[in-house]
Amino acid sequence: MRTLLRFWLLGSITLAPLPVLAAAFEEHTHEQAEPVLETAKGVSVGRAVLEIKSGFRYLRSDVYFNSNGNLQPAPYEFDVWTWDINMRFGFTENWTLWGNIPVVWSEQTNATRPRATEGEVGDCELGVIYQFYRADDPTLSMGAQVRWKLPTGREGVGTQNLNITGTGTTDAELAFVGRAQLWDYIALNWSVGYNLRFPGTVQYILDGYTSMTNGSIDLGDELHAELGVMGGFEYLMVNLAARFTYRFESSLAVPDIRKETVRFTGPDGTSIEEVRMVFNTGEYKTWDTLDPQMQPTSSAGYMFSLTPTIIVRPVDWLDVTLFAKLHLMGKNSIYLVDKNRDNATIENFMPMQTLGTELLGGFVVGEVGASLLARW
Repeated sequence: MRTLLRFWLLGSITLAPLPVLAAAFEEHTHEQAEPVLETAKGVSVGRAVLEIKSGFRYLRSDVYFNSNGNLQPAPYEFDVWTWDINMRFGFTENWTLWGNIPVVWSEQTNATRPRATEGEVGDCELGVIYQFYRADDPTLSMGAQVRWKLPTGREGVGTQNLNITGTGTTDAELAFVGRAQLWDYIALNWSVGYNLRFPGTVQYILDGYTSMTNGSIDLGDELHAELGVMGGFEYLMVNLAARFTYRFESSLAVPDIRKETVRFTGPDGTSIEEVRMVFNTGEYKTWDTLDPQMQPTSSAGYMFSLTPTIIVRPVDWLDVTLFAKLHLMGKNSIYLVDKNRDNATIENFMPMQTLGTELLGGFVVGEVGASLLARW
């Protein structure tokens, strides 16, 4: 079923935009007038509108949700800072192209062996939005978005004292997005989508027991549904978004390690027989270690999060944004698991799987950040 869903999604991403491409590149001679109120805007930024955004995100990760849905300390603790450089451009009324370049700093704070990364490019993203319906007064805007995550980050560390900045794999997500203006100053926004995560070869993996090079990994595909409530005036906007994500199981091509008797003839003509360890590429299977006595722990799971966002607009062309992610519940919140320890992470993949830190009240604070956006 998952394979059929993957082929359907890949075909949709490739073929669905073709019938509307001709209309997308029609000739335009004037700019589209964009609403001043954020609640009145659509999913596309509008013709000839360019937005450049730069911002920082910070994450302190020391807890995660285990396979029973309970919080427990993470085996590794990380501080992760990310500088995002983001662009959105509306080249027609209904088509918006966007991209993001993350630059990552991270540090493992509880390790006997130092592990850090300073100012390395992470996995970049590129996307396009097609607004297939738009009505005004009040605004109702609906569209489809294709998002690609590119394996531009450093996934092959080549040494055990550096954090990776990318998974080494490509994602392709198809989502349906929309906005509905209920009253002048209140609106709803939503997104429903499927993230197809392609398998890829990862140069270096350390699972605490064995080191593997050039192993093939297939991180679990993801389904998500998000609903946000937005309210505000011309110069102030608040949005509260609730997001549910379900992730399918991750798989890894575990090497086949076996003993094999090798026979050959020596230089003096004598027959020599030796027992050697042979390593062969394995097939995709649910992640486990090489210990046959332990039972595997599923890496499939879910997450439910709230993200409050505040946008301050001192002038029409400038936005100041503050946000925080609050993780309320989940299971198996770290992608790769180890069957010897409940949901323990693959050590050098931890920066890509970080969750957050627990505050009073039992909820988890994930990323917090701020950004500046300039609009032309």
